[in-house]
Amino acid sequence: AAMVWVKKMVAFALGVGLSQAFDGDVPSLRRPESLAFAAPAASFIAGKTADGKCGLLAPTKSSRMPCAARMSPLMMGRAAAVRAATKGKTDAAKAKLNARYGKQIVMLVKVGGSDPVANRALSKLIDQAKSAGVPKANIDNILKKASAKDSADYKESVFEAYAHGGVGFVITVLTDNNNRASADVKTVMNKQKLKPAESGSVAFNFDKLGMITVLTGLDEDSMTDAALDAGAQDLAAISEPETEADAGFYIYTAPTDLMGVADVLREAGMTVKDTEFVYKGKAPIACSEGDEELNFNAMDAFEELDDVDAVFHNME
Repeated sequence: AAMVWVKKMVAFALGVGLSQAFDGDVPSLRRPESLAFAAPAASFIAGKTADGKCGLLAPTKSSRMPCAARMSPLMMGRAAAVRAATKGKTDAAKAKLNARYGKQIVMLVKVGGSDPVANRALSKLIDQAKSAGVPKANIDNILKKASAKDSADYKESVFEAYAHGGVGFVITVLTDNNNRASADVKTVMNKQKLKPAESGSVAFNFDKLGMITVLTGLDEDSMTDAALDAGAQDLAAISEPETEADAGFYIYTAPTDLMGVADVLREAGMTVKDTEFVYKGKAPIACSEGDEELNFNAMDAFEELDDVDAVFHNME
């Protein structure tokens, strides 16, 4: 009797319906294909048996598919989920970074030619792209394609939107087809339930600044002195760098001072990883966790578009 009871308990733990495990025949434990997948506890519902007493009804049998196909990364363990999510975001960020440098190189080649010696702006951008981790082979291929007569002609444009919880979005685009980019951005706005904004109606809540990403082991006081001496306005430490080599600061400048300050920092021996224009919220807005989650989902959707360069918000 004890063995039968143990056998029934094991069968229920492996996913046999409650009524089948304790009231019916126990299937062979050596044939997992005969077992229904266990349902969450909430799926057991109260009901009445034939004698009028309350009892539990076994869950409805779900469609069968391999366990791995039904498992999300989170179900496989929090650490695995974090690694999968982080790797996915890191890969996407690298792809976006490579694409942005590729477009900028094409734009400078169109203006001043493909020879870095004669085109000083191009030479600086190539050095910066290498510092940011863009492979040399990628850069060489871009230079060849940019020199072709039928190469793409990229233009910059800005879109604005009212997001959830009173938050504003500024979406910067670098595209060779503005009609396509505009249609894609508006589609995301509609799907994410955002409201398109007229030019300037959201952007006035932001300051347009130059931002330099500097990798350095200097402490904040030393970096502040160096940045101010170079002509910068402000700085912020890079939060949660992936490795010690990724530690450093974001240096903010007036838009017209961006390249000049970057040059001074380079001459001081610092590693300038990136230079770009950003929109920084003047007065950050506090919003609920629900609105914050909706806004981050919308940002992810925008950043999946090839034409979108960056999305800026004014959430706290």
